Amino acid sequence: MAPSRLLSWFLRHRSALLMWAVLASTFALTYATYVRWYRMFYPDSRYYLAMAYLFLGNDPDAARELTVDYAAPRNIDVPPVSDLFGWGLVQPRVVLPALSAPFIALFGPAGLAVVPLLATFAFLIIAVVMLRRRFGTLVALLIGLLVSTSLFLVSIGTGMLTEGLSALFTALALLLTWRWLERRRPWLLVAIGGVTVLSAFTRQATLIMAGAFISAWVLGSLIERRNSRLMWPALIVGIAAVGCQVIQMLVFPSFSQLDQFLAQAGADTLGEALLNVPRMALDIVRADVLTMLRGDRSLLVLICLAVVGMILFWRRFESHLLLGAIAATAVYNITNGTPTQFRYATPGLIFWMLAAGMLVAATVTWIRSSRNNPTALPGMAEDPADDALVVESSTRDDQAESTSITRRAADPSP
Repeated sequence: MAPSRLLSWFLRHRSALLMWAVLASTFALTYATYVRWYRMFYPDSRYYLAMAYLFLGNDPDAARELTVDYAAPRNIDVPPVSDLFGWGLVQPRVVLPALSAPFIALFGPAGLAVVPLLATFAFLIIAVVMLRRRFGTLVALLIGLLVSTSLFLVSIGTGMLTEGLSALFTALALLLTWRWLERRRPWLLVAIGGVTVLSAFTRQATLIMAGAFISAWVLGSLIERRNSRLMWPALIVGIAAVGCQVIQMLVFPSFSQLDQFLAQAGADTLGEALLNVPRMALDIVRADVLTMLRGDRSLLVLICLAVVGMILFWRRFESHLLLGAIAATAVYNITNGTPTQFRYATPGLIFWMLAAGMLVAATVTWIRSSRNNPTALPGMAEDPADDALVVESSTRDDQAESTSITRRAADPSP
C-alpha cells in the first residue's frame, strides 16, 4: 500500500484505531496487575486441569498426580480420583479442558490459562464491536473501559476458570441472532443452537442465555402487540439450554442443585427454603456491593448504569435481555447461597454492557441536544422503544464520527 493511501486510511479510521489502542493497553495493564499480584489457579481449576491431562492420554491416577504437583504448592487440595472425575457438577464441563489440552502439552499446567485469556480478549472485541455499531465509538470506549479496568471481571474471565469462555459463547449467540434478524439464513439458527450447546458443556449457565432471549421475545411481543421476530432464536436457545441441563442432570446425577439450595438455606423442605429466599438474596447483594466498593468500583459503576438503563428504558430490547439474564442469574446465585462478586453473572456480561451502553448513549444525546437548544430541557422520549439510538459513521474526510437519531420502531437489530 502506497504511503499516501496508508495515511488516508489511517486518517479515516483514526477514532476507531485510538479506541482500540486505549482498550488494548488498558486490558493489558489490568491483566498484568492480575497475573503479578493475584492467583490464577482456583479450587475449580483442579478439575479442569485433571480432565485435560486425561484428554492427553494419561490414566486417572497419573492425571491426578500431575494435578497434585501443580495444586499443592498453591495450597489447593486435590480430591481422590473418584471425586475428581466423578463429581456431577464439573463432569459435563469438557469444553475448556479439551481446548486447553494442546496448550498444557506445550506449556505445562500454566497452559490452562491460555484459552480463558484468548476467550476474554475475543469477548471484549466482540462486545465493543456490537456497542460501537449500535451506539457509536464514544459509548463503546466508555463501556469497554469499565470492563477492561475491572479487576474482578478480568480475573474471573482470564483465570483458569470457565466463565470467560461462557461469556464469549453468550456474546456469539447474540451476535448470530442479530445477524439472523438481518438475513434469515437457516444456518444461522443452527449456529445459534450449536453455540448454546457448546456453552452448556462449558459451564451450566445457559439458563442465563435462555432467560435473556425468552424475556426479550415475550416482552417484545407484548409491547409490539405482535409476535416478536426473536421467536425462533429464543426457542432454539431455550430448548437447547433446558435440554442440555436435563440431559446433564440425568447422565451426571451426583450433584443436586436442590440439595445445595436446601443446605444453604438451612431448611429441610423446599417450602422452608423458598421462604428464606428474600433474606438470602439481600445478604448476597449486600456482601457483593460492599466487596465491589472496596475492590472494584468499575464493575459497580457498570452494574448501576445497566440497572438504571433497564428501568428507565423498560420498553427497549436491551432492557428485556438484561431482565431475563438477571432473573436466571438470581436462580443460580440464590440456590448456591453464597456471594460471588458477579462471577455467576459473568456468562451474561454482554447484556449488562448493552444496557449500560443504552443509558450512556441516551445521556450523550441529551447533552448534545441541550447544547444545540439551550432553552430546551433534555428528557426521554415518551416511547423509548420507538426512538432507538443508531450511530452512523462518517468516513468521507478527516472529520470525527457524527451521530444521528433515526426511528426504528421496536427493531432489535443493530
